Amino acid sequence: MKRNLFLSMVLGLFLVGGLNAQDQPPQQNMQQRRQQQIDDLKKELVLTKDQNTKFDAIYKEAGEKMTAARDAAGDDREAMRTKMTEINKDRDAKIEKILTPDQAKKFKDILAKQAAERANRQRGGGGGGGR
Repeated sequence: MKRNLFLSMVLGLFLVGGLNAQDQPPQQNMQQRRQQQIDDLKKELVLTKDQNTKFDAIYKEAGEKMTAARDAAGDDREAMRTKMTEINKDRDAKIEKILTPDQAKKFKDILAKQAAERANRQRGGGGGGGR
């Protein structure tokens, strides 16, 4: 009798754990999160059709350069970080050139906010926040 009660309790715990896991949305992979961030940025900037096309091309080019930099850096994380920073600066400068002055100001504000959030996370300020 005690054995059946114990087995029932263990089975119940597995069922409850399984149900809780199903309620949680699947985690997005890094590429999906990055694409969502790009889509959100485009919406915030309210790009024209022409700007949107150029924006996508600039981000695609930067992504390809980042992949090549990651491959070339191997285990040298500092070299990779330096190259990524350079690629990001180049990408952001190209983006600013296709924006109106108001959009460019908004873009700079968004980048500054993201940098502050990153710095806060690196200091141990916790997660959350997001965009």
